[in-house]
Amino acid sequence: MNMLTKQERIERLFAHEDATWHWRYWGLFFSLIAVAFISYQTSIYLPLILFAVYFPQLCVAWCKTKVLLTFNPDPRYRRWIYSDFIVEWFIFLLFICLLAAYHTGLLTIWPLMVMLVTGTIGGLLFSYMVTRIVLKFDQHHVTNRMFDEAKTERRAHEKTSS
Repeated sequence: MNMLTKQERIERLFAHEDATWHWRYWGLFFSLIAVAFISYQTSIYLPLILFAVYFPQLCVAWCKTKVLLTFNPDPRYRRWIYSDFIVEWFIFLLFICLLAAYHTGLLTIWPLMVMLVTGTIGGLLFSYMVTRIVLKFDQHHVTNRMFDEAKTERRAHEKTSS
């Protein structure tokens, strides 16, 4: 399997996004319904609310990860792309556990907030690090920023052509 160029990768990501847009919006819709129902019951269900809101996003991230894995057969590339998703999944589970610990009285609000902020920053920094490392050995890697710029150009092109 040949490595794809940056433009071919962007086109595949567009195709993936075009094919899965309804999953993102239905996931958000059902998440909001679940949040409204759960939060109406009692705040003890905060971990369940987090699960209802973030789990659909994790599913979308997994689908995108599967698309990214088709771009380059290099084991290093695959390992870093997998690790980025695994860290995101781990942080999700960590947040649920932290919120459960808070509601059972094992944690107070300040340690909880510090751990949530630390986890969020750590996840963002890890994702940034993965991108930097992958770009060192895969010059055609498409970063989130590049893909967002391509989406902006696509929208501008669609507006001018219609």
